[in-house]
This record gives sequence, structure tokens and C-alpha cells, in this order.
Amino acid sequence: MESTEPHLVLPQLRLDDLLAELQSRLQTVRDTRDRVRGLLEAVIAVGSSLQLEEVLRRIVEAAVTLVDARYGALGVIDQDGRLADFIPVGLDETDIARVDHWPEGRGLLGLLITDPRPVRLAEIASHPQSSGFPAGHPPMKSFLGVPIRLRDEVYGNLYLTDKRDGAAFDEEDETLVTALSAAAGVAIENARLFDEAHRQQQWLTASSEVTRRLLAGARVDDVLSFVTQQTLEMTAADLVVLALP
Repeated sequence: MESTEPHLVLPQLRLDDLLAELQSRLQTVRDTRDRVRGLLEAVIAVGSSLQLEEVLRRIVEAAVTLVDARYGALGVIDQDGRLADFIPVGLDETDIARVDHWPEGRGLLGLLITDPRPVRLAEIASHPQSSGFPAGHPPMKSFLGVPIRLRDEVYGNLYLTDKRDGAAFDEEDETLVTALSAAAGVAIENARLFDEAHRQQQWLTASSEVTRRLLAGARVDDVLSFVTQQTLEMTAADLVVLALP
């Protein structure tokens, strides 16, 4: 007597299709694992220094490596909302010499300053606020910009352009760079605190030395010369003048 229960119909996939699907999923897992490892390595690299200038350059270098970008830069924003500093990566000395002037925070870069949210474009020129490049600037196509925050303050922005494989930046790239920018904010804050503490220690040491010299009977002119020289070194100024009434 034959059973009246319906037979379960299984998908008729060939073995090579199943293996191809499995291989594809394994590759996705590997790629994700590698990119997470890359992010961790980038965070470690960014946080391994307390010198502010070095920290800023490491942030850009780490971001460029993380998303395989050809060019990257970090723009530091001043109190007036302009770019006070601009650290590029991917340009050699010859490229830099050709650029008429660094961006000043207008156009697309200005948008990131006034509206600090990630911006991802397949074509820079397609954005309505794109204002082109300065004379001598290398051509660039795709763009990923992400703000760097120190607590509630926007310190600057990360700019990345042109993936080396010619593809546009994707959502995963944006997520990785956003995560890196959060770690970068902590590293910058630590470097700033270290720099402030170092400067305070320098001033205290110099003040103690001035007092010691005066109590030891040193000539006033010599002490004033010492004060001027210490001020010049600690402020990294080009010129220091001590005016007496």
C-alpha cells in the first residue's frame, strides 16, 4: 500500500553550486575578520604616540590603509570654522609643490565643517557644493569625509579619496572610518592633555630656575636673557622681545 503523505521536495542544487556558495560565505567571513583586525591595528597605531603632530599624521595614514584609499587628509578646524591645519597623505614633495594652496574649508569641505556628518560620494563633482580643486591639485573622483570629535567639540575632519581598486567607498568603509575617528578623538585628547602638562612642567621648571638665579645673586640682565630664551623655546616662536618700562 503506497503512502499518501506528500514527499518533501528539496532544492535541486548541484554540488558545485553548493561549494561555490560555501566558498563565497567563507570569503565574506575572512574579509570581515581581516577588516576588523585592520581597524584594531589602526586604533593601536593611532594611540601609540602622545606627540600631537605625530598622532594627527598617524590618523590619516591609518585611515588610508584601512579603506585602501589613494589619498587622505586631516583638516583641523579653528575657532572661526576655517581649516587651520591640513595634513595630507598620498602626495609626494613634487605633488605638494604643484598645489597652489591648501583647501581653506569652502565647498564640499566646508559642508563637513558646517554640518559635521559623514559624506560619501562616488563622484565629487556631482555634489552641488563641490567647488573644484586648487590649481595644481591632482584629480580625485570618489570621496569619504568623516568628522573627528573631542567629546562635543568637532576638532576636524578626515578626508579620503579614490580607492585603489577604482570602486566607490561603500557603507562598510564609512563604518570603519567612523569607528577610527572615534578612537582618533580619544588619541588627540590624550595628546593635547600630555602637551599641556608638559608645557606646565616646563614653565614651573623655568620659574624655579629664575628664582634660584636671583637668590644666588645673578646679574639681572643675565636673568632676563634667560627668561627670554626660555620663552622662545617653550612657545616655539620666531621672535621674543622683553620690554622693560
